[in-house]
Amino acid sequence: MFSGGSTIIEAPNQPGWTILKKREREEKSGAEKRRVDQEKMGWRWVEAVLPLGIIAGMLCIAGNVQYAIHTKAHGRPKHIGNDMWDVAMERRDKNLLSSSSSS
Repeated sequence: MFSGGSTIIEAPNQPGWTILKKREREEKSGAEKRRVDQEKMGWRWVEAVLPLGIIAGMLCIAGNVQYAIHTKAHGRPKHIGNDMWDVAMERRDKNLLSSSSSS
């Protein structure tokens, strides 16, 4: 018969013996499935990070292309945050440089 929580079978010719063996096989296969699933889950984060890396790379490429185009067109990097004072100072500097080069 059975003892405690473990499955001890006295004789294989008992009627419930095949049912118990099937349960043991199912439990083992379930444990193996869980182990295999855990191994697959170890690399699941790569599936999430890969598209994020592609998106970040494309954003970097787009920013660098804009920087290169602006630098080639204007000869210097773009001044970020230009307000009216900066524009007035650029005009003043341009006038001073043109007047000093003509003298």
